[in-house]
Amino acid sequence: MKKVLLFLLLPLGALLAFLGFKRAKEPPADYIIKGIVRTMEEDAHPVAKPSECVVITGDQISFVGSFQDAKNNYYKEGTTEIIDCTNNLVIPGFMDAHAHIGIASLTAPLADLSGPPYGHVTSIPILRDSLGAYITRNYPPHSNTMIIGNNYDDSQLDGHQQPTKEDLDKIDPNHPIYIVHVSGHMGVANSKFLQLLNFNDNTPDTAKGGTVVKNNGKLTGLLLENAHLYALSVAQGLATPPGLTQEQQYQSGLALLKEQEKLWFKYGITTMCEGRANPELIALIKRANQEDKLLGDYIVLPDFDSNPDLSQFKSSYNKYDKHFKIGAIKLTFDGSPQGKDAFLSKPYETPMIGQDSTYHGHPIYNYQTALANVRKVEQAGMPVHIHMNGDSAIDMALKIFETLKKEKNAKGEPLIKQQTPNVLIHCQTSRKEQLKMMKNLQPYVIPSFFPTHVYVWGDWYVQNVLGNPRAQYISPLKDADDLSLDFTIHTDAPITPPDLLAGVYGAVNRLTQTGNPLGLDQRISAYRALRAITKDVAHQWGEQATKGKLEKGYKADIIVLNNDIITVDPKLIKKTMVLYTFKDGKCVYATAGRLPPRIPGYK
Repeated sequence: MKKVLLFLLLPLGALLAFLGFKRAKEPPADYIIKGIVRTMEEDAHPVAKPSECVVITGDQISFVGSFQDAKNNYYKEGTTEIIDCTNNLVIPGFMDAHAHIGIASLTAPLADLSGPPYGHVTSIPILRDSLGAYITRNYPPHSNTMIIGNNYDDSQLDGHQQPTKEDLDKIDPNHPIYIVHVSGHMGVANSKFLQLLNFNDNTPDTAKGGTVVKNNGKLTGLLLENAHLYALSVAQGLATPPGLTQEQQYQSGLALLKEQEKLWFKYGITTMCEGRANPELIALIKRANQEDKLLGDYIVLPDFDSNPDLSQFKSSYNKYDKHFKIGAIKLTFDGSPQGKDAFLSKPYETPMIGQDSTYHGHPIYNYQTALANVRKVEQAGMPVHIHMNGDSAIDMALKIFETLKKEKNAKGEPLIKQQTPNVLIHCQTSRKEQLKMMKNLQPYVIPSFFPTHVYVWGDWYVQNVLGNPRAQYISPLKDADDLSLDFTIHTDAPITPPDLLAGVYGAVNRLTQTGNPLGLDQRISAYRALRAITKDVAHQWGEQATKGKLEKGYKADIIVLNNDIITVDPKLIKKTMVLYTFKDGKCVYATAGRLPPRIPGYK
């Protein structure tokens, strides 16, 4: 009888608990992801025991900790989905430190001429066959449409020779043809397209702000830097179908952008970067954002040379409007080492065609022009991100920042005082003393490295670009880390796919495509590399209060990997795949066969 009276006196909540029923003590969660949870706050003990789960409520993380506590406090039957990833790694969504998602959308329809490890074009005949097959598939016989190929790589071609206009002339006599180098800094035109550009043997070697490459006074078809950008702009205009309205062009561009967003999500990237945007590309992404077409966050860097009115970007700097913000202004100081037009202090191991043994590349701007350009951006109240690969280009940038950090603005305040740091992009051939100078410039300046070069082009650096010992020191991440120098890691997609784990693989293993070691003393830990694509990128973009960590109140930008790359054999990092990507609490990607029944997936 006393037991019956006790039941009658118990409050309803206690009675339900007594009977074994559970209800959420906090607002019920949407998802509880159970797995090997690494929050990116384990700096002191990277391989410490991970948390058991992360809880998503709406677009935020509401709890990280034990699975039992999550069930007791956040689970509600019919509302909360438990996703069991017991043996999988749960980490913050990856963030682009530098890439080109907009440019990737524009190049996606082009003829793919990639060499290994991403394609099969390993000789000039195979290149011609691939481009010829593309023309046959896409264009009627005897048409004369502009043809653009993308991502050819002379480092992967037999003989390591640049294609020539004569090579392209053999493909098709009717079409003007232009093919773009994997670096994005040069391209090769056939004779018909050179005629349309009004380039001939009498054209000055320096034209349109770039270089028209000749051999013994004759055009080779190879165009560098701004001459290349001019040619590419003309080619894209000629390749646009006539009669398309602006609305049709926008809808086509939007569809291509959305396809690239899906690809970025597949690689676990939830914050995307367009790192060199002309006015048309900015307009495309801004309109897509205003029409709520974007799911990822897009950080856009207007190109300095094609956007002279910097004042239009200040109101959007470091301030999201939905999924869009301006991150910085982009400048380019030199080309690429793998394309042999980076600005080095010492000659290339093997010079570019048409150059002698003293050739060491060249800058895009002279020092005074470069200084004035950077000063203009800083005076506009925004930081710069500067493309620099060669150590002489890095010297130029460091000298500029040493100068500007002493200057005052019109109010008498330090000129360099932006909310986010200036970023030195690539820094591929940094010297050790330059790393020390970067350290002294913190927090105003940080580098972002591209260690995928070690894997993809490491052998090329040794044999043709730098030779030893210089090649051993590309992407010197360990020395940077030993100096406590803040840095991030990027993909520069579409130069390589948007695969940040490939960058982690390169940083941790430092093995080339053929398995040769390259500068093993510059290896860093998997945890440090992972930090450089999550937590440290959040700091680069001024988003460290909301992204880059798994913590209560942070954005629910979360990914699940099939391997715990912190503890797995480092050589398996390259084979690691993304199982799930969550953006703002929604599942925007799930690998085949892993989609939980209640998660709608990516639309």
